[in-house]
Amino acid sequence: MRFEGVLTAWDPGAGYGAIQPAGGGEKVVVGLAAFPTDGEGPRPDEWLSFEIVTGRDGRKHAVNLKRVVRNRPTAALREAVGAGSAHVRARKAQRRRRSMLLAGGVVATLMLVSWGALRWQSHHPSTEVATMAHR
Repeated sequence: MRFEGVLTAWDPGAGYGAIQPAGGGEKVVVGLAAFPTDGEGPRPDEWLSFEIVTGRDGRKHAVNLKRVVRNRPTAALREAVGAGSAHVRARKAQRRRRSMLLAGGVVATLMLVSWGALRWQSHHPSTEVATMAHR
């Protein structure tokens, strides 16, 4: 029997995560090997279709995963399944850090260019001023 759910957690270092079934209930463990070999890795908040088997450890595991083409989960659904909030905050914080780093790089570059222009002017007086001094 196939189920649908949202990938709520993923640990890329360990290669496993958790799926919250759309109908509610207990989260299901999923390993990297269960994902389709379409060249795309697991993405948090991604809708998946899967089958459930019980592993040797007694936990439910998702197998035969298929990506479900669907809009991203709404905020209400993420809140209902308890997914995404930490991931969304981390993603926003990462964007903020990147934009601040970029802004700092732009400011530093402008300061270096201004400093270089001033140094160049102090060591290379313009030719117009030099010719006026010789008259």
